Amino acid sequence: MIARQMLCRCRRITIACCMALLIFPALASAQSFTHVHLRTPDPAAAAEWYHRLLGGTLRPAAGGMGAVTQIHGSIATMFDPSIAEPSAGSVIDHFGFAVDDVAAMVAKAQIMGAQVELPPHPGTVANAIAMIQDPWGTRIELLEDPEFVGLQHVHLVAERADALRDWLLTIFGGTYDPELGGTELHAIRYDGIWVYLSESPDGVTAPSRGRSLDHMGFSVTDMNEIVRRIEASGYHPYEIRPNRPGGTTLLMFFEGANGIHFEIAEPGGA
Repeated sequence: MIARQMLCRCRRITIACCMALLIFPALASAQSFTHVHLRTPDPAAAAEWYHRLLGGTLRPAAGGMGAVTQIHGSIATMFDPSIAEPSAGSVIDHFGFAVDDVAAMVAKAQIMGAQVELPPHPGTVANAIAMIQDPWGTRIELLEDPEFVGLQHVHLVAERADALRDWLLTIFGGTYDPELGGTELHAIRYDGIWVYLSESPDGVTAPSRGRSLDHMGFSVTDMNEIVRRIEASGYHPYEIRPNRPGGTTLLMFFEGANGIHFEIAEPGGA
């Protein structure tokens, strides 16, 4: 229900973002969203599955990792010897993807082994929306919208969603839209995608680390500043390293508010 109502408002993005920039000018300089990262026993096969389903550019699998580059970010996969717990019930509940034809995409996904949680149905603005689950447990919301393609949002579910919203804005900036979500969810714009936040129905969610939708990624220009903000908010990185031996990208990993797992990259920072 929440997903249905929030996606119905997508065509108000331009006006709403202008309002948010006027109301929250200090938050206009957002960090860049880069990817969602999924756990699977076969990263190469999972990346190929997403490529066949949603298109994009399939990158060669290497080092137990796979990835499909999409508009507004990548869908990345990593090796997990077992089937991870599903994204449902985690603080990172699902990600949203905009397509040309939701009904056709759902039918294709079923043939490819996806589970349909919510079949295609009309939206007020979007022509149709649906919710599916991939063969490894990650929920994907499909949105039919001629004005948007590719990765559309990441949806977080937590107790005190307003507090989590404030924490995200403090750490990563972003363009907060106080109108888009109404009273049911919070919406923060990061470059081409949205991060939506809504209240957990029972007030309980699990940390995302180790779940099928393990973490989300951002690219930053100043790792030291981001680390400073994170530590000032009471959290600490558990790993900082180059992306690979001899690599020039600096990576940092941490678990933040409500157990959200993050990967942060600074190109050229290693």
